[in-house]
Amino acid sequence: MTQLEKNQRLKKDLGLLELTAMGTGAIIGAGIFVAPAAVADLAGPDGLVSWIIGGLAMLVLALFYAELGSLKPITSGFYVYAKETIGDFSAFMSGWGTLLSYATTAPIELFTIMLYLTSFFPSLTSSLTIPIFGSVSSLTPLGIAVSLCVLWLLTALNAIGIKYGGAYATATTGLKLAALGSFIIGGAFLIHPSNYGLFLPASSAGSGVLLGVSATVFSYMGFRQPTDVGAEVKNPRRNIPLAVVFSMLLSMVIYVIIYSTFVGMTNWKFLGTSPGNWSAVPSTFTLAQLASSNGAGGLALLITAGIVVSALGTAGIYIATTGRVPFQMADGSALSRVHARFATPYVSMIAVAILQTFLLTFSLGYWAIYFLSAISGVLSYGISGPLPAMIYEKRGLKPAFRVPARQVLAPLGFVVSSLLVYWSSWPYTGYGLGFVGSGIAAYLVVKRLRSQLRAGLREMMREAWLLLYIAGLILISYIGPSNFGGTDLLPFPLDQLVVASFSLAVYEYAYLANSKKPSGVSIRLLYICDSRDIYANSFF
Repeated sequence: MTQLEKNQRLKKDLGLLELTAMGTGAIIGAGIFVAPAAVADLAGPDGLVSWIIGGLAMLVLALFYAELGSLKPITSGFYVYAKETIGDFSAFMSGWGTLLSYATTAPIELFTIMLYLTSFFPSLTSSLTIPIFGSVSSLTPLGIAVSLCVLWLLTALNAIGIKYGGAYATATTGLKLAALGSFIIGGAFLIHPSNYGLFLPASSAGSGVLLGVSATVFSYMGFRQPTDVGAEVKNPRRNIPLAVVFSMLLSMVIYVIIYSTFVGMTNWKFLGTSPGNWSAVPSTFTLAQLASSNGAGGLALLITAGIVVSALGTAGIYIATTGRVPFQMADGSALSRVHARFATPYVSMIAVAILQTFLLTFSLGYWAIYFLSAISGVLSYGISGPLPAMIYEKRGLKPAFRVPARQVLAPLGFVVSSLLVYWSSWPYTGYGLGFVGSGIAAYLVVKRLRSQLRAGLREMMREAWLLLYIAGLILISYIGPSNFGGTDLLPFPLDQLVVASFSLAVYEYAYLANSKKPSGVSIRLLYICDSRDIYANSFF
């Protein structure tokens, strides 16, 4: 089955409402109920700047995916974008990183539900000490069993039709927004105004803000979901860009308001520390616990219900989109099968659910999975977003939605994706990039099984810049300042300049090396959009 045939067999059941709900629901997941504490611990009131920087940085990347989605509305398009413009190896690495990031997201959301419910059912989680990550929260056998039941129920729901997944996303997104709205309204009466003046010392404010940005990244990472189901969208040239932009802007506004409320509600007496000692805020201090610390037990219960609904919604959305990644990457294997009745990539979805079962059963703990997911996902954004968009333009392809100031924003987006990885700090950068680097072995195994090992090695040599890029980010992170977990060989803020300069050099080389128009055969082979969707529907 060709790529075109695979995508044409999927049903177009998603409109703008469902698509925006999927985007917003994927972005606003369990992270917003947990991440504010992590940001406050690092940056205090300055963390408001962290949320804004993180949002704007991800918005730059999101705009290019909105453009690519309007140009080629296909399933898991990021893989095809990279394959057409950069090459087979880079596409595989982008797909591998995305698969790792997406596949770990549903377990993170289900893990979060178990953490929240532990207050009512202590037997769901426990603590243990493991190498590298130290003391972590872990699921008990009961917690694993409950999580797996939810995982497979959501997999079944999405396997019987994308329209059911879309309806589920719309309902759960509405409920989570209602819960967050209740927190904002209720929290407004529990504000301690003096908290807003308790800034970090000037010597640590800059690095604190940037480290805070790294803690916001995962909370913004769902913006690509509307493009991942492009082949199943009605009027995709219009609806995909609108859904991506609407989802990002709405999420940014909500995040900023939620964080401002969190800072104002911080109760120093409850924490048993002096006002302004933001490092004493536990990184896992939830919105429900925050409400309880201010004597608002009813609000805490409402937030607990909200986190369960939110996490369930985000888990369902990612289960739907994750199953489409190996479906797109598969080349005639069982993973590319589409169900005759439900028109969904059911084999691929089952395979992903098996992987997620393994992750839940043998988890390294919440924050370990969190950072590995964030790093592996962000790395793929620059490779399959800004760079392919600029190469497509050089080759003469015209999208329905075009990013303004693209000559500046495209390299900036690539730099941003590098900085977001770097800000995750050592040693998480090493673990995360090593996690992605395992894709090299996977790529060679796949090529060997297809009797294409020599061709694969040639492709790797042609795209060796990607290997140097990954190795370079690991090295810079290792020698960076201690504020970012490094060995202090490279001081702050020189390290930021080095990362930016290195990323720009990589971007320029990759762009120049791949901007020539490929052969017509390559275009026909990979250009898998339905021409009726590409040319019959205008953006407006």
